Amino acid sequence: MLEWIAILFVASGLVYGLWSRRMQKFNISSPMMMVLAGGIVAIPLGLWAQPPLEPLKDNFHFARVFSELTLAIILFLDAAILDYRKERPALRLATRLLMVGLPLTVVVTWVAAYYGIAPGIGIVPALLIALMVSPTDAALSRPVLENRLISSPVRQGINIESGLNDGLVLPVFTTALAIEAALTGQNANGWISEAILEIAIGAGVGVACGAILGMLVNHAVARNLMIDRFERLFGVLSALLIFLLAEKAGGNGFVAAFAGGLALNIASSKVADVIESFGEAEAELLTMLTFFVFGLLILPSVYELWTGEMLLFSVVSLLILRPACVWICMLGSPYNLAEKLFIGWFGPRGIASIIYLLIMVTMLGISGYEALVACVALIVTISVITHGISATPLTTALANYSKKKRPA
Repeated sequence: MLEWIAILFVASGLVYGLWSRRMQKFNISSPMMMVLAGGIVAIPLGLWAQPPLEPLKDNFHFARVFSELTLAIILFLDAAILDYRKERPALRLATRLLMVGLPLTVVVTWVAAYYGIAPGIGIVPALLIALMVSPTDAALSRPVLENRLISSPVRQGINIESGLNDGLVLPVFTTALAIEAALTGQNANGWISEAILEIAIGAGVGVACGAILGMLVNHAVARNLMIDRFERLFGVLSALLIFLLAEKAGGNGFVAAFAGGLALNIASSKVADVIESFGEAEAELLTMLTFFVFGLLILPSVYELWTGEMLLFSVVSLLILRPACVWICMLGSPYNLAEKLFIGWFGPRGIASIIYLLIMVTMLGISGYEALVACVALIVTISVITHGISATPLTTALANYSKKKRPA
């Protein structure tokens, strides 16, 4: 069965790739296509007919291993290829979004989740939902990042935000998981202190390895010691090495991957040029696979658990909470009304939310957390559809609006 799933995934990717330009003209993004493909493949496998959560339980080992390696690579590449030397307006915008907009979004989403999803959901589970659905995903707004008619600060600010917010949320998410595990009696003895120690060890291993690898790649590229294909593979190999070393040392491999990417970026002036081209292709493949698994395993597991309260919370989260928080954090900024609304809307939820969800299930199990799993899946589903459909039209509209506002 696994072989057929792999074949159908690859075939779906090839079909979309062959007609990708035409698909994008009809506002069909690759995440939309892969969720649909995963859902279709699940039909003959009988996954839609199984009781709620059974498809995920039966295939959880595969989803867990895949999610861990995927998140490690994405966190590392996001940090490693970040151009922190970008123009100052983009950095100022990203700083506003990350330092003010992100914490504010987490807090208001936390309150809304506590009061709006399910009776007695609990304070910490509500926080876990807020942390899972607050990081944004640039893969769902690719046309925004590629359209040169949109001002560079807006494009680059959104890109920097989506590249860093999942890494910034990660330590808080891990700590919240530890608190919930302690409160529910799962590995309660020393769990919180152990989690903090894991974060510290992970960060230390990541920074040390990233700095060393940065110096090594500088040396190798300067002396033309690396052939092209290994230059492009360097980022993925580094991510996996740092993740595995940190896990072996008893640290948090995800924190290590993100810290290692940042350290490598700072230590090496060559790293972005070396791995960015491969990183883009790798990120696209991981994006497609993540959304395929989402459609194949998660949607058939949760759709029967969706409630009206979850739908209302999801819509409020996407349409009101994130845009309102962005609006507040951009008070006093030089951006016009259309740009503020645009930035507020393009906070799609995707890969980080899916993988954090799988990590939560790994550490806490599913029993007792059915509402969390279902709600996060619903938000991601709505986001994949609405942000995929709206990316090109709204980008074109903002470009035309900005062109009219530009002085002749």
